[in-house]
Amino acid sequence: MQSTRPSSGLELTMVRLPGLMRRALGHFRKITGLTAATSLVTPLAGAGQAAALSPPVHPRCARRLRSGRTAPCRKQWFIHVRSSRRSPSVHSHTCPIGLRCSCVPIQFDGRLIGVAKLVVGPETSDRAFLTATSVLELVVTGICQDSLASGLSEEVRVLRQHLAELRQIHSKGDPVADSSDAPLAPAASRATQRRNLTLVGRALAHLHRHYEAPALSLPAVAEALGCNPRYLTTRFTLIVGERMHAYLVRLRVAHACRLLMETNVLIKEAAYASGFRGNGGLVRVFRRQVGVSPGEYRRIFAAR
Repeated sequence: MQSTRPSSGLELTMVRLPGLMRRALGHFRKITGLTAATSLVTPLAGAGQAAALSPPVHPRCARRLRSGRTAPCRKQWFIHVRSSRRSPSVHSHTCPIGLRCSCVPIQFDGRLIGVAKLVVGPETSDRAFLTATSVLELVVTGICQDSLASGLSEEVRVLRQHLAELRQIHSKGDPVADSSDAPLAPAASRATQRRNLTLVGRALAHLHRHYEAPALSLPAVAEALGCNPRYLTTRFTLIVGERMHAYLVRLRVAHACRLLMETNVLIKEAAYASGFRGNGGLVRVFRRQVGVSPGEYRRIFAAR
């Protein structure tokens, strides 16, 4: 997969969104007693590439579909996505197996980057369902708006620093030239921050280029970038919000989801093509992150 390193505050914010969204859904569950699942595009998609949005598996759907033969979710998923691309409004339906589903579009900087999915059974009243959907919409919108504001603020801060530095160069250090600007961080601190952002950006780009290689690991990435593994993982976790191994696994699982939906390759082949060393590794991680086995995911969402 071709990709670019994050060169702006907004791109780094996109990388951090999955972790922020997971924590937000934890709060949603505490508030409503209901569970929501999300799907987000793989960040840092290369120029000209369509961002892939794989369907999430809601735990309630997974339990119901394991015991049945029919899996009507593929058609409804694409209806949800088409609706979300046309309008930021929530799209709801009752599926053939009797579950009610609401999909809340996740919009960031004017783009559809994901969907939050709420599913309830007949025991949940219409009023409770509508209220929970509204709460989910507020939670998702709040996270995206706060993240967008944070990313834009970071870009403005960096631009102001660059502008002030240019003024210092042109004025040969004349303090009058910079009197209108807010105080800047010490030059050494700014340089360190830029180096760390650049290093993490290079690491992200390397992960997106090589995640399909089973041998890819933190030491391998650090060696490729010419830096200390401990230093790299500390800076990566601090800036991205999750450990590099967790980020790498998410990339591989997202790739496996696309293969299971869009191709007829064997699950073992999908595992190798996604960077896992075998079928067992994919199954363990897939169940933990997606909620069902790769075979069940294919049965639910693959084309017939």
